[in-house]
Amino acid sequence: MPEAVQTLLTEQPDVAAVKEEVATQDDVIVEGPAPTKEFNEKKLKVIVKEGGKRGVEIEGAADMGGLQFFCTMIEKPEGDLDLLIESMKAMNAKSNPSEEERKGGAGKIGKIIFSCTEKAFSAVAYVPKNKADECSAFEWLSEVVNNVAGAKGVKLVKTFDNIESKYWAAVCVPFSHEEELYPIKMRDPAISHAYTYLKKKGLFPEDDSDDEDDYVFGDDDFP
Repeated sequence: MPEAVQTLLTEQPDVAAVKEEVATQDDVIVEGPAPTKEFNEKKLKVIVKEGGKRGVEIEGAADMGGLQFFCTMIEKPEGDLDLLIESMKAMNAKSNPSEEERKGGAGKIGKIIFSCTEKAFSAVAYVPKNKADECSAFEWLSEVVNNVAGAKGVKLVKTFDNIESKYWAAVCVPFSHEEELYPIKMRDPAISHAYTYLKKKGLFPEDDSDDEDDYVFGDDDFP
């Protein structure tokens, strides 16, 4: 056998081991809720594209930093909770390495994603099966909402039929001058409180500067 070919074969990765690792990662993914309304096809396509791309970026950033949880703002849903749910589903979609443009792949990572406008503050929490006993999606999101919108906001946190609350939870807090609920003011504190909750549970590394900016990737970070 030519030396070059022999070297190439020797350096080939164990395909079976790679497939087994991918299968194990896929086993922890919890499928999201089915859509409850019709979407504009073009708008949904934009949402799924953004979510799929963000999933790849989150997976890479989490792997590089050894992170199990992640929080970020998402632009395209524009505060629409149903679209934000579709964005999370696109992030969690099983990634196909053979595709020219990889999408998704972040289903193994616990996340809260936010989308905010002046009219609404929306958030979706997701935690994979192997992390849910350490961090419940419902409890995590409720803690964040309580800190930015109080008990009035917590009452709006919802779960989904046929999905345990420790895996998926969501909320949409609408603007209300009467209730003193101002979505724009909730945006930055929400991410901070999300990470604080994780730190208290020992699920996110403490930082000497107590600044999560190194781990928070906004829309401008992913062109």
